[in-house]
Amino acid sequence: MKLNLDEMTIDELKELREKLIKDYRVFRFNKMLGQLENTLKIRETRRNIARVNTILREYELGIRKKKNKEEV
Repeated sequence: MKLNLDEMTIDELKELREKLIKDYRVFRFNKMLGQLENTLKIRETRRNIARVNTILREYELGIRKKKNKEEV
């Protein structure tokens, strides 16, 4: 799953993080039940959550400048 995180606003990133966390929980649950065929999804989702968290933290620290919806 290719994400264009640089083009997203802060609100979109927060929504994406919540969605990824839900997906991660579902993948882990399905793995426990033996229903998850592609276990690579767990690792990819966990790394995508980390990417989103990193970008959100950069906004908090002022490393990245906040974008308005008009700029995107």
